Amino acid sequence: MPFLKSLNKLQLKAAIHTQGPLLVLAGAGSGKTRVLTSRIANLVVNEGVPPSEILAVTFTNKAAAAIKERLDRLIGSRAEELWTGTFHTIGLNILREENALAGHKKGLTIYDEEEQALLIRLVMSELGISEKKAPYKAVQFEINMARNENQTPSEYARKSNSILSGEVHAVFRAYEKKLEEAGAVDFGSLICAPIQLFSNNPAALERYSGRFRHILVDEYQDTNSSQYRLTRMLASKHRNLCVVGDPDQSIYGWRGADVKNILGFQEDYPDATFIKLEENYRSMKKILSAANSVISNNEQRLDKTLWTRNPDGKAPLYEQCMNEEREAAFIVSWIKKCLVEAPGLKLKDFVILYRTNTQSRPIEEMFFEESIAYAVVGGFKFYDRREIKDALAYLKALVNPDDSLNFLRIVNVPPRGIGRATLNKVHSLSKNKGLSLYEAFKEAASNTNFGNSGLRDFIGTFENLRREATERRPADIAERVFDLTGYMDFWSSKKTEDAMTRAKNLDGLVESIKKYETRYPKAGIADYLSLVALMSDADDYKENTDQVTLMTIHAAKGLEFPVVFMVGMEEGLFPHERSIDDEEGVEEERRLCYVGMTRAKRLLFMSSVKARSTGKEVCRRVTSRFIGEIDPAFLSIRTPKPPAPAKQSIEAIRKLLFT
Repeated sequence: MPFLKSLNKLQLKAAIHTQGPLLVLAGAGSGKTRVLTSRIANLVVNEGVPPSEILAVTFTNKAAAAIKERLDRLIGSRAEELWTGTFHTIGLNILREENALAGHKKGLTIYDEEEQALLIRLVMSELGISEKKAPYKAVQFEINMARNENQTPSEYARKSNSILSGEVHAVFRAYEKKLEEAGAVDFGSLICAPIQLFSNNPAALERYSGRFRHILVDEYQDTNSSQYRLTRMLASKHRNLCVVGDPDQSIYGWRGADVKNILGFQEDYPDATFIKLEENYRSMKKILSAANSVISNNEQRLDKTLWTRNPDGKAPLYEQCMNEEREAAFIVSWIKKCLVEAPGLKLKDFVILYRTNTQSRPIEEMFFEESIAYAVVGGFKFYDRREIKDALAYLKALVNPDDSLNFLRIVNVPPRGIGRATLNKVHSLSKNKGLSLYEAFKEAASNTNFGNSGLRDFIGTFENLRREATERRPADIAERVFDLTGYMDFWSSKKTEDAMTRAKNLDGLVESIKKYETRYPKAGIADYLSLVALMSDADDYKENTDQVTLMTIHAAKGLEFPVVFMVGMEEGLFPHERSIDDEEGVEEERRLCYVGMTRAKRLLFMSSVKARSTGKEVCRRVTSRFIGEIDPAFLSIRTPKPPAPAKQSIEAIRKLLFT
């Protein structure tokens, strides 16, 4: 087939492998997406496997969309039958199909990080647990890490050695109950709930493991314990499991990913076929050689060396600047120089990568002064704005009125006279009669002695909208919500610049829903809400807009750019101070550096500063050990090279920093 002819020998071997487990060690820029799509197309076209019996799990929604788009060209409309998406998307689809068996209500709500935090704080307040004793963010972190390990509250209590384990256990248990009452799930339970479903219902596991004759998992090195277990369950019958990944690009240990999942794949499946993709099609030779010399310092890896037929190109350039303002000026000067010397380059071909989001400020200020168009990925998102959160809360409540968290958010927004005293009465009614909060609001509204016309009007409007929601298209119902609840008028009537911007954002939300309808004509408002809930930073990246992109290296995973700037190459920042005392942590930071370097196709610039402002004080900085690990043959230095602290202790580094 034509799509197989374009593959190299090892890519072809991976694409036409059809039986048994397969580990594809795919180095950066080695064409793994082409291999994945060619493999799926080969299964469908040449092996006669129905697309509905193939499961493809990706790390981001953007990657899932890219696979679907390529398959549309290879196998046509049959690509729509394929099960593809992130682990969270797949988990949600399973829960929706099996909602009764899983014990979930039909209108399942997904709580984002902010909603999860609000619910945890509510539970802590009800349990009388002080945030001084147990900060809610620490409790939230512990619960999420327990999810990554697929632990129930009782399992967490048995295994945790945290000083907060007692408080977390109490909160975790009550939090689970609140989620169940609200018909809601958090991100972690999108994975844990299907595992529990399959563990408790062997027939359900038999259905799904039987359904998926072939399973493909991308970025396998970044799977956590729960994702690993779910994969093993789904692949248990046919064992046609193909995992693609690269231990050298495992960068999510801080949120539960376990590089040992890919390192131990051949122990899990002794009969697995092992294929290494080492030819890089992305980067110039000197960039690739520089990246190889850094990652070779890691011990936890599978042996491989990337190579390329691309030209040598220019060696990565490193410059130590005086401070962050001079670092920003260094970036701007090279962008201008590149645009002049390489007329084919556009602003969208440049990316600024940093370790932490706080590093973007001086760069943004310099871009603003120089009138350089830019976009920050992973900053304050459109869907995080107050008016958008309110609008989505209305839609979530319509889909699932038992979602008390979102119902409470909108019951008095805009203000309609439903104050604290009314809410307390409704809460009492709910508790005394054993009603859900929504049912209590309805009963209060129907009671003429309750004496709150605002509540009665709101419940009447809300009930009408609920009926319309089953009949109208998603964008229509969104416009009806903004109109009938007075929420659009609440902003547009103010006439201030801020209020008018918020009103325009509401119009933008409607346009977003309309675009979604065009792409997915059969989808409903619940599907759109799920899409928004499962978006990640990587999904914010708009590759067709001509502007410089600023993002963390984590967010850049899976992307590539002609010109890359890696800034803040300093000890304590990169590698980060949280990892500097831990060899495993430093190895992950080194992998992150490798990921950043291998995003570059033509040019790579790296920079550090001698002194960086950290709020109220300015601290001396020491150049990152990773710069010192680059083979001098593949690095151009604009300033005298400082001593490489690759093996220095934390004490030695601190001496350099503070003396």
